[in-house]
Amino acid sequence: MTTQEKILIALDDEYKAYSFYNKAMQLYGMPFANLFQSEANHINALSLHLQNLNVPIPQNPYEDIVIPNTLSGALEAAIENENQNIALYNSLIEGEQDSLVLDTFYRLQAASFNNHIPSLFNALNANTSLLDKINNGRALLSETGEIVAQLQNGELTQGQLEAFLNKLNYSLMGGMILGAFGAIILNEFLNQNKE
Repeated sequence: MTTQEKILIALDDEYKAYSFYNKAMQLYGMPFANLFQSEANHINALSLHLQNLNVPIPQNPYEDIVIPNTLSGALEAAIENENQNIALYNSLIEGEQDSLVLDTFYRLQAASFNNHIPSLFNALNANTSLLDKINNGRALLSETGEIVAQLQNGELTQGQLEAFLNKLNYSLMGGMILGAFGAIILNEFLNQNKE
């Protein structure tokens, strides 16, 4: 495979990543914005090599790329794409004689390995953690409703109340109590002004 062919293959893959991150950035924001900018830099680096070889720079064929419809799905797909990008550069590096092109291939591969993949994994872990917190919050709200219903019906035992309270975050409870007192005081103040 010639150096020109290798650069064109690399550029095609960078175009695909650029379009993927562009769509993902529009839908989900960070961390895709940083990756989108990085891919633009990769395209510029490869385009410079094509210009030096007097090869026309092809247009991006991936403008209509489809991405997963969830943030987690997009992050997982991006991780898979970055791993494939690393493997692609392994094959392009093999036997390449042009030291400048070889250096670019190594740098672009290293960017995927050292920056893109860790960033995507961090975002995936943060998203998973957030979803877990939301689900735990939903479960706690459901349990709170059950506790309130038992309390209203006189069916709540001290053991059930203690078990429920042990699950709560005390700073959250303090804020709720303070908020409740604030609402009571505000309600009293507004009722006095009506009279």
